[in-house]
Amino acid sequence: MTGKGRDNRPTLTLKGAGFTPEFRSLLNKAAKKAGKTQAEFAAEVLAAAARRTLSESNPHDNPPPATVQQLEDMRTAVQAADLKAEETRKTVQDLAQKVQQLAEASARRGIWQRISGR
Repeated sequence: MTGKGRDNRPTLTLKGAGFTPEFRSLLNKAAKKAGKTQAEFAAEVLAAAARRTLSESNPHDNPPPATVQQLEDMRTAVQAADLKAEETRKTVQDLAQKVQQLAEASARRGIWQRISGR
C-alpha cells in the first residue's frame, strides 16, 4: 500500500528454486546499474526475452546440431550404399549377359564338340 491508498498496479509473483538470495542480489545490482527498480528491470528483461522467444522458430522444429550432423552422415552413407548397389547391379547385369552369350554359343555347338570340349 502507498500513502494515498491501495496500490492497484499489476503484480507478478515468481517462486522456484532459481530465485535464490544470490539471484535477488544479482537482479538488484543489475537494476541499479541500469538506473531502474528491480521490478522495472525484471519486467523489461522478461518482456525482451519473451519477444525474442516468440519471434524465434519453435526449438522442436530445429534439431540439435549433433542430430543434424548424424542425419548428414546417414545421408552420405545412404548415398554411398546406393552407388555400391548400382555398381553391383551393373556387374550382375554384365555377368548375366556373358552367361547368356556362353549358353547361346554352347547351344550352337554340336554334341560332339560339347563332349570333347572343342
